[in-house]
Amino acid sequence: MLTKYLNCATKGFSRRDLLKNYRYVLFIWVLITLAFVIDSWATHRFNNYLIFENTFRNLLHERSLFAAYPSFHDDANHYGPVFSALIAPFAILPNWLGLLFWNLFNCILLFSAVQSLPLNQQKKNIIGYIAIPCLIESMLNQQFNAGAGALIIFSFTQVNKNNGFWSAMCIVLGTFVKLYGVVGLVFFFFAKKKPAFVGWLILWAIILFLLPMLFASPSFVAHSYIDWKNSLVEKNLGNILGAATDISIMGFFRQLSSHPELSNLMFISIGSVLFMLPFKHIRYFSRNKFQLMMLSSVLIFPVLFSTGSEDCTYIISIFGVGIWYVQERNHKMKNVLLPILLVVTCNFPLLLIPAIAKSHPITLSILSFPYFLVWLRILYNSVRNKHQLLDEHESELSLSLAE
Repeated sequence: MLTKYLNCATKGFSRRDLLKNYRYVLFIWVLITLAFVIDSWATHRFNNYLIFENTFRNLLHERSLFAAYPSFHDDANHYGPVFSALIAPFAILPNWLGLLFWNLFNCILLFSAVQSLPLNQQKKNIIGYIAIPCLIESMLNQQFNAGAGALIIFSFTQVNKNNGFWSAMCIVLGTFVKLYGVVGLVFFFFAKKKPAFVGWLILWAIILFLLPMLFASPSFVAHSYIDWKNSLVEKNLGNILGAATDISIMGFFRQLSSHPELSNLMFISIGSVLFMLPFKHIRYFSRNKFQLMMLSSVLIFPVLFSTGSEDCTYIISIFGVGIWYVQERNHKMKNVLLPILLVVTCNFPLLLIPAIAKSHPITLSILSFPYFLVWLRILYNSVRNKHQLLDEHESELSLSLAE
């Protein structure tokens, strides 16, 4: 009887295409999330979550949101004041339960964002599988990076659906929490009602600026934004001076050239010019393929050019890689770049020989280099390769006419 049941189950499973059913991806994502929550419970590893939930308590008592509190946790908070209000529903729960819902929230929010992409289900599932190594790192570290990535994706998909009101909310919220969300402003070019979109951005900026004032005085909240700016400046300087913590493309080239004094401004200036080059193709702004390629660039760019990037931050960029992969037509290029990137993302030197890896910072910052290569490929496709800018039906029509 048992053998018969197993045969039936296996037969039923074999008929399903793992690339066409989103439930398999969702199951794996939730399983990973729960596994690392249980691991955190077992090892009492709550530090990052304790930083986050403590910001709500500090907001209520009007204590600095960015000071060190060694009696509660290591390190300090670097998220914007509005984050201290957003974490409230989790912070009021016992820590073990708050951590569970926090990680599940980030997981489901990101999964929902991927499902909102204007792609067929098979492509969305491929993106979901590609992201698994970075999802593991993100859930292990209990960070908001998954949520930050979701907000960037939603800021695009809501514009794509002509929901500028919600797109503006995602852009402003992402910016007020982690700054990375500001890159979503380029989706203004894709908005159909541009004056209204600007108005919604201003409206949401006012609302989210005022939100923490539901829990603390206006003067404390206003000063907290100044403190936030100072904490980011201090953290940026510390990341540059501490080479092992600068896992950006800037840190990679600084370590490769053995010139730690190389200016961020030089890298960011060149990167910003490259980032904006595709937007010269105004005639392609309405094309789905071009918009998706720009979303890929937007997801990769801020992580590459931020000294605050960590290994767990690349959960944002991996979705840019995934979107590029399912859109790329050059099979040799995609079948070379993606395996290299995934191998480097898994960071085997750090896992297998952590002492040696940490003593040679370039073994950590090299994580950024495959993402940099993918980003350059996206820019090339967007600027030089017109065939890559065509939507699928247009491409097929062009091929048939050529024949």
